[in-house]
Amino acid sequence: MNLDYVREEFEQRAFDYDGLIPRLIPHYREQHDLILQLIPFETNANIKVLDLGAGTGILSALILQAFPQAKVLAFDMAENMLKICQTNLSAFGKRLTLQQGNFAEADFGSGYDLVVSGLAIHHLDSAGKQQLFHQLFQSMNPEGILLIRDIVTGATPKLTEQYEKLWRQYMKASGEDDAAWFQNYLKEDIPSSVEEQTKWLAEAGFANAACHWRYLNFAIFGGVVRK
Repeated sequence: MNLDYVREEFEQRAFDYDGLIPRLIPHYREQHDLILQLIPFETNANIKVLDLGAGTGILSALILQAFPQAKVLAFDMAENMLKICQTNLSAFGKRLTLQQGNFAEADFGSGYDLVVSGLAIHHLDSAGKQQLFHQLFQSMNPEGILLIRDIVTGATPKLTEQYEKLWRQYMKASGEDDAAWFQNYLKEDIPSSVEEQTKWLAEAGFANAACHWRYLNFAIFGGVVRK
């Protein structure tokens, strides 16, 4: 996948993204609630957070609100997404830092207690995901938490086909052109199964690599750093 093409797509979508995404992703806001509940730190913890593929900053905002001492690096490939993120989250001041780059090859720093990623890693192929998981493990502190919310395939081609059919029905019922969005998905995205990705997380060193939530071809999964 040419990530420059993906970046251009997201530059164009940035300005209506927040209104659009709940019409494309089932249980989108429910996923937010669960991600927050899965973060095990005390609310007053002084944590360093990486939001990988931050987009307009929805996960960054939730974390900055829930953890008043947290500092977040919002990392995204699209400049327009980060501009909206900066505007949306301006009230958090210096607790938010922005970085533009391709997370498949960029240095996004280290010393993180929490890494979250929402609907981003599916742009990498299998080798790219495995490389990223190793890089994330090295970038995180002991007892650091990784939480990924992403689009995934089923464990078998038959299940993938069934999930995609039901997903298209959801988009159509939400008033979207499911055929157009599905073609876009086939052109841009390289999802892997949850089963593969939790195995890759374990191979990268993560403990408790597991799926926490799943609905059709969407999942929340991750692991813990034990060094």
